[in-house]
Amino acid sequence: MAQWTEEQAKKVISRAHSDKSASDEIYREAVELTFPDRENWTKRDEGQSRAAHSWDSTPQVSVIRAANRLSADFTPQFVPWVEIGLGSAAKLMPDEAFEAATGKSKKAAKQELENVTSVVRAILAGPGFPTASNELYIDWHFGQGGMSVMPNDDPLDAPVLFQSMPLSHFYAYEGPNGKLDRWFFWHEKRADVIEQEWPDAKLTTELQEQIASEAEGGKPKMVKLCAVVYRDYDEKERSYRYELFEHSARKCNRLVERQSRTPQFVTPRYSKLSGENRGRGPVLFAMPDIRTANKIVEMTLRAAALAVGGVYTATENGINGPVRIKPLAVMKVRSNGGPNGPSLQRLDTPQRIDFGELLLENLHESIKKVIGDNSLPPEAGPIRTATEFVQRARELVSDQAGGLGRLYAEFVIPLVQRIVDILEGKMLLQTDGLKIDQFLIEVRMLSPMAKGEQMSEVENIVRFIEMLKMLGGEEVAAIKVNVDAAVDVMAELMNVPQ
Repeated sequence: MAQWTEEQAKKVISRAHSDKSASDEIYREAVELTFPDRENWTKRDEGQSRAAHSWDSTPQVSVIRAANRLSADFTPQFVPWVEIGLGSAAKLMPDEAFEAATGKSKKAAKQELENVTSVVRAILAGPGFPTASNELYIDWHFGQGGMSVMPNDDPLDAPVLFQSMPLSHFYAYEGPNGKLDRWFFWHEKRADVIEQEWPDAKLTTELQEQIASEAEGGKPKMVKLCAVVYRDYDEKERSYRYELFEHSARKCNRLVERQSRTPQFVTPRYSKLSGENRGRGPVLFAMPDIRTANKIVEMTLRAAALAVGGVYTATENGINGPVRIKPLAVMKVRSNGGPNGPSLQRLDTPQRIDFGELLLENLHESIKKVIGDNSLPPEAGPIRTATEFVQRARELVSDQAGGLGRLYAEFVIPLVQRIVDILEGKMLLQTDGLKIDQFLIEVRMLSPMAKGEQMSEVENIVRFIEMLKMLGGEEVAAIKVNVDAAVDVMAELMNVPQ
């Protein structure tokens, strides 16, 4: 597949936007009910107010807590959470075979990967990645998160730029073997920003005139853009094409064209259905309960307003007008009793407003559990056993077990490979095209959530020691257990620094 012409690009972009629109509704409703401030499908102006559709704050709080939990326990900012090292196959290979395959000895390769790991960790510990990844995790809970990973030419800034892409603004297609290989990202920029953000952009005459007009004090205009990343299977070394188009209904002008070994967009999905490109996340799975809870809270608030304000009738001698049932409403009637009754009288309205309290509590528990906001009690308080802390770590994995595997495969591995590719291009890493294939070279997760699966081994050791103490006391435990060796094993399993 060769590079697209502008006419081809226009048709492909329009088709992608049509496919995205076909599935937008389920995500738009979910965001509207759980995170209305992040609803960008219908946004037209900055600061635009939205009608109140969400009455229940529990789903929004749960999404925020679940996203923050991933930021703190899956990719923590101030704790090393990733490592690039020799894969299992490389460790089993004879030294001669490994050197024949890679051109380096195992010792030299290990030292090189340790250096690469240090540089990659420094990039990920900067302020850009934690912010962008947290926004990605929010969208990931709806089904699919998006992040742009681009080189930064600003000498006063970090060498790698991380920017989140809202779910409402991008669409990705699956290619061979179920892997994403084509991305579209629609956004808007000022004309002068295009020139600064993409120094290699070839601006049209119209855009150049617009920049000159804005420089002279003219009103800035937003330019509609579509960034496209697609794999060119005819290319072997730099197979991913990144192109920026000025795209609208009447034109499609290519402004930027680049090629690289890795895609510029990383868009992990939570889970997916056969035949669909977009993912589906826990928020979508919890939508029946979210809709019901939202309606119960709405009805409860309306009942409370009627109970407090009341609805009244007032006598008149004219013709009755239209009746509106709302708090403090006054309906005109011919009589309020005999001989005519009081001039103002309150109607009977429901006085009990807790009719849905029990059901609402069960719904909230279900919503929290599905989204991933069912953590253990806080650590503060009474002294807790080591077993409980192990269980706390294992809970981190069980809450998100359905999506962690795909998050690792579609986010962590491509992200690290992309960072290495950018640093190599900037001559900040001398690795001669490091390829992370998860066979000879692999990315390993070291964060608490990723290490949670190994907590079962730690739990077995702790339980064994406690059982020995129960059976024979401290003396038997001291005889049967080599404490120093057990501590070293548990420290390695829990990733505790030596």
